[in-house]
Amino acid sequence: MLEFSVFASSVLLAALLTPCVRRAALQWGWVAIPKADRWHQSPTALHGGVAIFVGFSVPLILLAPSDPNLWVLLGAATLMFSLGLIDDVKHLKPYTKLIVQIIAACIIVANGIHIDVSTFPFIGIFLTIFWIVGITNALNLLDNMDGLSVGTGCIAALCLAVAGMFTGTELMSVIGFGLAGATLGFLFFNFYPAKIFMGDAGSLFLGFTLSVLSLMVGWKQATNIFLSMLVPVLVLAVPIFDTAFVAVVRFFNGQAISQGGRDHTSHRLVAFGLPERITVLFFYAMSLICGAIALIGVKFHLLYPAMLVILLVIMFWYFGLFLSGIVSYEEQGTQKPHRFADKGFALNMAFEHKRRIGEVVVDCVLIGVSFTLAYIIRFEGLPNEYVAAITQSLPFLIPLKLFVFYYFGLYRGLWRYVGIQDLINILKAVTVSSVLSVATIAMVFRLEGHSRSVFLIDWMVLLLTVGGVRVFIRLIKEYLGSWVKSDGKRLLILGAGDAGEIALREIRNNPTIDFRPIGFIDDDRSKLGREIHGIPVMGTRKELAAVVKKHQVEEILIAIPSANKGLLSKILQDCRETGIATQVLSQSRNLASVKSA
Repeated sequence: MLEFSVFASSVLLAALLTPCVRRAALQWGWVAIPKADRWHQSPTALHGGVAIFVGFSVPLILLAPSDPNLWVLLGAATLMFSLGLIDDVKHLKPYTKLIVQIIAACIIVANGIHIDVSTFPFIGIFLTIFWIVGITNALNLLDNMDGLSVGTGCIAALCLAVAGMFTGTELMSVIGFGLAGATLGFLFFNFYPAKIFMGDAGSLFLGFTLSVLSLMVGWKQATNIFLSMLVPVLVLAVPIFDTAFVAVVRFFNGQAISQGGRDHTSHRLVAFGLPERITVLFFYAMSLICGAIALIGVKFHLLYPAMLVILLVIMFWYFGLFLSGIVSYEEQGTQKPHRFADKGFALNMAFEHKRRIGEVVVDCVLIGVSFTLAYIIRFEGLPNEYVAAITQSLPFLIPLKLFVFYYFGLYRGLWRYVGIQDLINILKAVTVSSVLSVATIAMVFRLEGHSRSVFLIDWMVLLLTVGGVRVFIRLIKEYLGSWVKSDGKRLLILGAGDAGEIALREIRNNPTIDFRPIGFIDDDRSKLGREIHGIPVMGTRKELAAVVKKHQVEEILIAIPSANKGLLSKILQDCRETGIATQVLSQSRNLASVKSA
């Protein structure tokens, strides 16, 4: 199979060339020196993009069938690679690079590869140039952490290759597998801790090739520009999100987007406490999820991911708000942190001040999406005869359901603290609003043109989306917090009950508390071997001394507010015998009120 041959050859060639390029770079002094606005901490070999470019080009030239589009792509990509290589050595001005990027994009457009806007063709030309230049620089900006840009590019290339197979576009599939193979071969040496960087020669070439590759097939089911660009945008969602986030942050802080910095999404997650390796893998997972949704649309119908994109946009929006509040690093200086919101980051501030309005807008969108999805699920598509029914119904359903949501208090709570009671309120609100919706549609339209079963499906979908978005807001911090690498004191919590769980959550949510929970102790033997938020119950008080010794515990927290004085005295005595400092959580269950034993 041609695709497999190209992929295997690219992997092998890039993997063999990368160590050679690295040795040459170290011998000739082509290394990246650590700077205040860069992430790496030690001198690292440069020009790894040479291995990616050769690993990609040679197999295609030797194995791929001759095609004018292939030669045009290789020629323009060679121009982009050369631009990056010169920039790695000479450090060109941003406007110089922009001019060459526009020239390379025009070469592609002149060959007939462009976004099709049938009504105004010239708009499609400008959109294509903007897309190619934007994605090229997005991959370049994403190259800010070991393995991040090249790994994300590899996933995107694989998704586009599979999309080419689904649509019968052989050239796109072959090029995609070739690019995926070359980046994978290089990734072996670029993943954390990186032995070599690809530099601008690699990142500009990678971004340019991906941007053109994503336009090399006319999506057969696309009826407008939104659907035609849906798959490329989903496949490249991670670099697009990172670039948009950095652009907004720097705009409100008066900084140039073209400069280096430690304010990217990846840097903020590391500042939050995630290990660098986990951060990169997290972005890989995001790329895979978005790419999978895109492939669902290619394989079945573009309408499916089109609906899911709305939910993804909401989630990316809240993820951006979460990132905007994380302590980052000063652009000038070493490791001194600051918070961008304190400098006037308007995105976060505007939403915080108008949070209720934002929540109402999100629910408004979810109501419309859920009702439409209900029809798609029911009929495995969206029959034309039901489009009018949706259009007629939504002006009645949206205000009705929003009022019911308001009545049940869905806009009084904080989404990042959503709990069981909030989910019960959501269940009540969605159920009542769905019943009233059926009654309203029956009175106004007598259910003519409406499918009865759709309302049940709408109830289920709306419950999942409204509840899911709120839970997602809480999960962002709590799930990522479970991956945080802590350097605090190793803490053993005595009491695996409600107070112990609250103490664990407060420790994780409050970075000023210098503790690293490693386990629980509880006399209830039914809890042994179980976990609370990923932290195991290690034994009873009888095993306290052994647990302390085995796990090198540095401090003990007694979280049993209900214990009477007699029991508390016995517990304290057991803790003193271990020789470890002990604190007691008071009746208020607040860590601010702990006292030393």
